[in-house]
Amino acid sequence: MPRPARIGLLGAGLIGTEHARTLARIDETELVAVADPSDAGRALAAELGVAHHDDYRALLAAGGVDGVVAALPNRMHADAAVAAIEHGVAVLVEKPIAGTLDEARWITEAADRTGVPVLVGHQRRYAPDVVAAKALLDSGALGEIVSVGILSTWRKHDSYFDVDWRRTAGGGPVLINLIHDLDAIRHLVGEIDSVVALGGHTRGFEVADTVGAVLRFVGGALGTALVSDASAAPWNWDLTSGYGAYFPPPPPPPGDVYFLSGTRAALSLPSLTLFTHDGDADWRSPMRTRVVERVEADAYTEQLRHFADVALRRCPPLIDAHDGTRTLAVAHAVEQAQQTGTTIHIDEEIAV
Repeated sequence: MPRPARIGLLGAGLIGTEHARTLARIDETELVAVADPSDAGRALAAELGVAHHDDYRALLAAGGVDGVVAALPNRMHADAAVAAIEHGVAVLVEKPIAGTLDEARWITEAADRTGVPVLVGHQRRYAPDVVAAKALLDSGALGEIVSVGILSTWRKHDSYFDVDWRRTAGGGPVLINLIHDLDAIRHLVGEIDSVVALGGHTRGFEVADTVGAVLRFVGGALGTALVSDASAAPWNWDLTSGYGAYFPPPPPPPGDVYFLSGTRAALSLPSLTLFTHDGDADWRSPMRTRVVERVEADAYTEQLRHFADVALRRCPPLIDAHDGTRTLAVAHAVEQAQQTGTTIHIDEEIAV
């Protein structure tokens, strides 16, 4: 077996701790250091028997790593990612790629200039239902995609909003949560051309807690996306798939949250129910259903296994800096559209 990729962890918060324990557990990676100034960071490094640094720059200066996982606050993503790139070290940067599009461009330019790979942490691309759906769509089984529906609704606890940034611009469920759904749908269906949206403020915060958007895809399909973290509802991918990291354990409640309709068939996720007509593909023919097979796996684990190969330059990243920037641009477009009441074009958003 090839040697494991030596990985450093930047940030020991919730997702950083999850990554650390996975990195230490799987054969493909060797966790060698943790950079985090908190007591929790020191404790995690001691628990796993690896080096500890107070600052990510110190970890990078110490060397001995093939890659780093940047699990830091959004505002630190660009500085940390570019620092890793300048050291010639591959980086897995948690979603979103950066806090702003300008910062995302900075990461992209550094990666392009140096050739150092950047993998963006949209882990749903590795989830069993999304992997199986992607293969089915690529086979042409659904025909031309005509419509897309996304539901992402649940209720966050009041103390979640004790952190100021979650109540103001840059926070909110679009950039924190819906961005995952937008990335998954981009991956499955293709690029989004433009967005219109409306926002609701149930809690009275500066940032909307409920947003409805209409998406126009480059290929001609239309989509709708509804996100709310103020609704006591179960219709979100993390919960209904059973693959979410911080949601109640399986069995998940029944229900699908992604709905893809084509000229030949339709598919809903996460159940992977395929709907086809028994005969000609029109409304006069009865519909039949079957569940598409999947290979069960943990998305976070598969993401880190892939990153090991990326860090050792065995393969390109599944979602590189350009791709991650495009997803961030779509999320920003949804925010801008509901704030301004105008149609936002994604290419224009990226070009600004």
